[in-house]
Amino acid sequence: MIKVEHLTKKFKEKTIFENINCNLETGKSYAIVGNSGAGKTTFLNVLSGLEEPTAGKVFIDDLLVNAKNQRKLYREDCGFVFQNFALIDTETVRQNLRLGLANQKLAKTEADAKMKAALSQVGLASIPLKQKIYTLSGGEQQRVALARVILKEPKEIFADEPTGSLDADNGKIVLKTLLTGFDSTATVVIATHDPAVWQQCDYVIKIANKKITITNKEVYK
Repeated sequence: MIKVEHLTKKFKEKTIFENINCNLETGKSYAIVGNSGAGKTTFLNVLSGLEEPTAGKVFIDDLLVNAKNQRKLYREDCGFVFQNFALIDTETVRQNLRLGLANQKLAKTEADAKMKAALSQVGLASIPLKQKIYTLSGGEQQRVALARVILKEPKEIFADEPTGSLDADNGKIVLKTLLTGFDSTATVVIATHDPAVWQQCDYVIKIANKKITITNKEVYK
């Protein structure tokens, strides 16, 4: 569970959101929506600890999200999917995916088998592990980034516009994997402007007028 208490975020004199209190349930998916500039990415980043709040607290599975606990959260508990993929494009697929196995002591053959299984899960079974990232299309790179998160086996997944730069086919694969490719107890939070994304999530978090509302997707429609 992600628990938010009296959360406020300001940039100089501009208040993005203030005094937010909410709980995000374990095993559910959430889409953060709102107008351009409403603070979708900022709210996602504060929830995940990538940005510090101006005031208030966030707890992930009862662990306070702060600098002291950041290492454990990032290495063990949280997975991230970014719009810009966050891959090392001069390295191979294998070298990028190994980052998802950083906490697992595996022999090379076992690690390679897990990497190939993760690639297969995102529809990239034919991609060689030795292939350089820069030779892949944008959609393939995003799916490699998602395979890296799968290997990490996180309890919480945070995704910022994961389908924003993808064509329809790649977008469908990425979204399906985000929503069904992890353990059933994983919590998935996605910042998005794409109706095709929030329509598939369990809940919609709408940011407007410095506040949030959380509704079932059927109610939001």
